[in-house]
Amino acid sequence: MIEAVFFDVGGTLIHTDPRTWLPSVLDELGEKADWSKLREALVPAYEYYNAHHMQARSREEAISLWRNFDRMLLAGLGVKEPDRVADWLVAHWHSQALWPKTPGTPEVLETLKRRGMRLAAVSNWDVLLPEILEVMDLAKYFDAIVPSAAVGVAKPEPAIYRIALESVGVSPERVLFVGDNEENDHDAPRALGMHAVLTDPYRGLEPVLDVL
Repeated sequence: MIEAVFFDVGGTLIHTDPRTWLPSVLDELGEKADWSKLREALVPAYEYYNAHHMQARSREEAISLWRNFDRMLLAGLGVKEPDRVADWLVAHWHSQALWPKTPGTPEVLETLKRRGMRLAAVSNWDVLLPEILEVMDLAKYFDAIVPSAAVGVAKPEPAIYRIALESVGVSPERVLFVGDNEENDHDAPRALGMHAVLTDPYRGLEPVLDVL
């Protein structure tokens, strides 16, 4: 019987597509993006983040990391003043509008808590993750929040999943892992004995309830 549900964050609870949060910012600042360049802009920005997020162990380091990520993304999209927009983004990082939830996220988390499930967020993320989930009004649902930078190990390494298991006090066979990445959120949890389901950020979390 499933007693706990572990969630990835980016692409699972939070939309990672800049088109879900960036256009309104650019409009406010009088900037434009060339969205035809989105794919080629995303690759180096996320490669940079993934390569450096484990070193972002303080609030200051994490905010600096996000500024560099934003600047790379904005420059890749052809924004004329990427530094100005990146500065604005990090100054307003605590705005809920910059962290759009995937469809059904609060409702599904609320339903799972009512069913008595223990919940954990397990993500390759810098140390700002607990604060970001607070901004999104989602932190209240989680019994454990496990950002890789805070615990010193990242998915798909087995240790990060074991840390989450110990944090909520459940055995692997009683956990459902939910995420959008096949290796990190499906194959690696299953190798440790967990159940796993992949979701789509545009479809949202509703399918999770169908497998419980």
